[in-house]
Amino acid sequence: MSHFQEKQFKREVDNLMKVQHKNIVRFLGYCYESSYQYIEYEATHVFAESPKMLLCFEYVSNGSLDKHINGISLYINEIVV
Repeated sequence: MSHFQEKQFKREVDNLMKVQHKNIVRFLGYCYESSYQYIEYEATHVFAESPKMLLCFEYVSNGSLDKHINGISLYINEIVV
């Protein structure tokens, strides 16, 4: 994983932590886990880092999210579809 991807993930988390609106699913947190795997690379075996990054959002029950969104957004979605 490149340093750029780590910075991009950090920016995404920073932005999601700032968003608060009644029509947006709430961001709860993230998980960043890194492990090493012993793999073959160019005819030799090496330890390679294998990061996993996950974003965790609020669960919305009772069907699709579009049924919970109110206001003008719902009207626009109905016209487009």
